[in-house]
Amino acid sequence: MVATRRLQEDEFKACFAEPMTNVTAKAEAAVDIWPYIEALNLDEIGLPYLNDVHYVYRDAQNRFDQVLIGTGRFNALLVIVVDLRKSAVLGHFLLDLNKEGGLSGAHVRSV
Repeated sequence: MVATRRLQEDEFKACFAEPMTNVTAKAEAAVDIWPYIEALNLDEIGLPYLNDVHYVYRDAQNRFDQVLIGTGRFNALLVIVVDLRKSAVLGHFLLDLNKEGGLSGAHVRSV
């Protein structure tokens, strides 16, 4: 069984080194992430389902790839962080774009 690890926000942010480069079109998989993804408990993460890989970004120091996967939640992406030096999945982080962008959802009202 594959062990999974939810990254804390500070751990996730430590995987950034500007500028992040979009390597989606040319990225070679350093590791097969799908066994890791299949081991995730989506209920614990709060996701109904996962879609395909949308983007892959690499940090400026070539330490980490961040694989962004679409989810069944509006403006939320599951990020799988791959440690390139160890050729292993470091962990995952749920990136809530509403939270990151300062949106609370208060603008949404029932009609």
